[in-house]
Amino acid sequence: MKIDMKKINKIVMYIAGGFLIVASALKINQLLTEPVISKGFWESWEFFLIQIPLELGLGIWLVCGLFRKAAWLLGTIAYLGFIGITLFKALTGQESCGCFGVVQVNPWITLWLVDVPIFLLLAIFRPKGEKLLPPPWPKAAYFFAIALPTFILLPMIEYTLITNKQTKPAAQDWLVKSAAEQKTVWPLLEDIDIEGQIGKGVWVVFMYHNDCPTCKEVLPQYLEMQKTLAGNENAIDFAFIEMPPYADGDLQLIPSDADITRGKLNDKKKWFLETPVVVVLDDGTAVAAYEGIAPEIDELLDATFGQ
Repeated sequence: MKIDMKKINKIVMYIAGGFLIVASALKINQLLTEPVISKGFWESWEFFLIQIPLELGLGIWLVCGLFRKAAWLLGTIAYLGFIGITLFKALTGQESCGCFGVVQVNPWITLWLVDVPIFLLLAIFRPKGEKLLPPPWPKAAYFFAIALPTFILLPMIEYTLITNKQTKPAAQDWLVKSAAEQKTVWPLLEDIDIEGQIGKGVWVVFMYHNDCPTCKEVLPQYLEMQKTLAGNENAIDFAFIEMPPYADGDLQLIPSDADITRGKLNDKKKWFLETPVVVVLDDGTAVAAYEGIAPEIDELLDATFGQ
């Protein structure tokens, strides 16, 4: 039985374009409904502003069939790039690929079920008999029916995303820095499962996401800091608090058998905090707080005892 390569290529390009359109729609929804709190380049608001129109435009191009060979070539290159980015995220232990907005999908799943299969299908089922560039030109009516709405849609989406940027709720600032500035009981304390333990005495609380690159970088330093200060005369204790979404096994930044005080921030609320979050507590009162950075030991000691 003869395989109709041209027909299969059309189906593959529909699938490839469809995934790009869905992924773009989910990212648009994310940017319009919640702030993107991250210092990582691939998850930053600025990168999304560039990625979304390019991804959506390419998705529409792959689906519509205009200049098929050129669309196929760019689509194949794009999916090869996606493989590289998703593989990097998988190898660095990030919990989600970030491809589908707020929908959390493990990078390994995206890599093997989406990126690699679609890339291979595109590479195998090429648009044979098609020219990279015209002539022949497509029918004018079909071209303008696709191109004009797309050229209008993409700038409108970009303008909407830029002018409707979500910011971190003001209430979230109170949860971290404002509480420390006013020397009040730390509001987040009641949402941590070991509240009773860390609400007494002097504690350095380190809050982290398992897919936070900065957390992964500075955690060894803080674990070593805990060992150095263990049993010191000033009695500083360390607590490591995992923020949702939680992780298991190898996805955990801190091994389950680590000799530390660990806890969890409850997952009943949506937290817009840039990790790592480091807070110095004295009997439950926040005396110093840092968001998105992890201070050195001297700064922590000065914040604790230099007041």
